[in-house]
Amino acid sequence: MIFTQEFYQELIHIGAILYLVCFLFRNQILLRCFAIAGDVAYTAYYYGVSSSPLWDAMFWSSTNIVVNCAMLFILYTESRHGSLEDNDLKLYRSLNALTPGEFRRLSALGKWKTATEDIVLTTQGQELFRLYYILEGEVEIEKSGRKIEVKPELFIGEIAYLLKKPASATVKLKPGTVYIEWEHAALQKAFKKQESLKHALGALLSSDLAGKVARA
Repeated sequence: MIFTQEFYQELIHIGAILYLVCFLFRNQILLRCFAIAGDVAYTAYYYGVSSSPLWDAMFWSSTNIVVNCAMLFILYTESRHGSLEDNDLKLYRSLNALTPGEFRRLSALGKWKTATEDIVLTTQGQELFRLYYILEGEVEIEKSGRKIEVKPELFIGEIAYLLKKPASATVKLKPGTVYIEWEHAALQKAFKKQESLKHALGALLSSDLAGKVARA
């Protein structure tokens, strides 16, 4: 035995403390780093606390270490956004409430488009099957005979999406306007597997809607 029995006895307390500390963090990277450190202490304890290693306990502690290391790699991969295309990068900066991973999943569900002529995107009172985000360009909104021009970087169709109602206004785009659209059906299908993305998008739409009401 390399270390004293007293040393191995202390490892169980060190591992427990590290595990308690990990749950103090909301940051997933710090949480998992401390969890790994705790499992390392536990594994060392199981190895030397008795005359022969406790292989079963060591196996599960080691499994926890491997799983957490894999999740750290995934978190690191998702945090990288340097490879995004120009439009995606601009959209990511506009929707900064999303994590990189959530953004990539949301972006993958959408289709980028550029208006080549005047386009009527939505018509007041008509059913709407898509959600839009205007990244840049000229946008005119007409509601009950009143016309206003709005700046880009805003959602279109969020009321219809959230409340499952027809379009609340007629929206027209000028040539050169860049936007992304999401099919309602595609979003709902994805949300069945990714509940966190549903809540993240809902929060974004609510914030966008509140901003429009404040500016009205």
